[in-house]
Amino acid sequence: MTTSSTTLQAICNAIELTLAPAITYTQSYNELKEGMADTPTLQIYPFSGSSNPPQKTDRWTFQAVVRLAELVIYADLYATQRSEINEDMAILLPLIEAMITEIEKQDKKPYFSLLDAAGEPAIKAFNWRWQYSNFTYNDPQQIYVGARFTFTLTMF
Repeated sequence: MTTSSTTLQAICNAIELTLAPAITYTQSYNELKEGMADTPTLQIYPFSGSSNPPQKTDRWTFQAVVRLAELVIYADLYATQRSEINEDMAILLPLIEAMITEIEKQDKKPYFSLLDAAGEPAIKAFNWRWQYSNFTYNDPQQIYVGARFTFTLTMF
């Protein structure tokens, strides 16, 4: 799914570059590995998307037609392999705070420094949330303590 001239690949890469200062290792959609070699690791990939048919808006006077798209991008933060919960949480919480610091820097357009082919901000609005997670990665015996950051991007 693309929106106008902005690809999912460009979106994932832009989010990865923006969040990279917070985490030691980052992987965009095309860099994901079968195993978890190092932590902390952040993996960014598209989860879902939706769009509606072009709509005539209140801008009808100007003959404007808008196709609204919403994309959901996951950024999974693998802090450490599960061991002692108190130690695991002591590793995780500063990483979450570092991620939030980088996200909060996105307070003006272009969000994630992403422009479309016309040089306009590609992402018109976004919201985000995070939640604690125990991730099982590749091997059911390998459980990682982490957090899933969910970005919902509005584009048209």
